[in-house]
Amino acid sequence: MRRIKLKFIMHEIDFLKEIEILYYLIEQICAIESFNAGFDEEMFLRNDLVKNASLMKLLVLGEYTTHIDDRLKSRFSEVEWQLIKKARNYYAHVYRGVDWLKVWETINKDIPALKIKMEGIIQSLEKENNAKTN
Repeated sequence: MRRIKLKFIMHEIDFLKEIEILYYLIEQICAIESFNAGFDEEMFLRNDLVKNASLMKLLVLGEYTTHIDDRLKSRFSEVEWQLIKKARNYYAHVYRGVDWLKVWETINKDIPALKIKMEGIIQSLEKENNAKTN
């Protein structure tokens, strides 16, 4: 398979790798949405399986944002990349002190907005790539 590259300034970014990571991030978001479908705050707080599964996907989401090229992060600065990483690090090491209300808030307020931004980034990159390869 031929690798497609996007050129930024004088460097190249591996287009397929970045798109792959972005799609993987969206998969994590979709899993979180699926786990919590039909749940209200009380149901979430009572269900350890859903809480822990959701938190795990948030951790994966935070971990994989670190694999995105810094030039791409700079270009799409509307995503709070550093905040996502910091949240991942916090939740990875907080152990018994997880603030589940904050996790619920993140799932219901931040995650839907992040999904829209990620989809927009993918759309923008694919559109650019299609223009360059045609």
